[in-house]
Parts: sequence; C-alpha cells; structure tokens
Amino acid sequence: MKEFIDHHYSSVFSAISRLTRLSDRQEVEALTEEVLTDLWLHKRTFDAESRKGIFIYKTILYHVFAFLKRKGDEERISFLKKTLPINPDHYGKLED
Repeated sequence: MKEFIDHHYSSVFSAISRLTRLSDRQEVEALTEEVLTDLWLHKRTFDAESRKGIFIYKTILYHVFAFLKRKGDEERISFLKKTLPINPDHYGKLED
C-alpha cells in the first residue's frame, strides 16, 4: 500500500488542491487520503482498469463534489460543473 500511496499521492493532492481551491493544507491532505483509501479499497477494479488515469480522475471528482456539497459550496460546484470536461451524468451520484 505504501508504494501505491507514494506513486499517486502528489498527483491526487495537486488535483484536489486545484479543484477545491482550499487554502487549508490539512483539509487537502485529509481529502487526498480519503481518495487514496477509496482507490485502495477498489484496487481490484483499479488494477483491471485499462484507463487508470480516468478511474483516478472520476474518484477524485466524486470525493471533491461530495466534500464541496458537505461544505455547502454551491458556487464552486456550479463553476466546476460548467468548466470540467466530464459527463454530467457523473454528478448524479451526488444528488439527494
């Protein structure tokens, strides 16, 4: 697991930082750890995935949108929905 985390930590951290625009490093680190844990828990699916980058990206987005929703940051959610090049159906998982 350490090798997995070492390999993916910086890119996941960077993506989360850019997407959330969080200034609190501890919040970014906590969210990064949440994403990496989720990836590790789904390691079989991840390993079988031919497009690992897309799998990571979708996992990051799921956690970022869930985090922003918990924080009530509808402005950031709206901005990301308008600017990110992903299928809008992906957001359905986060709707109540």
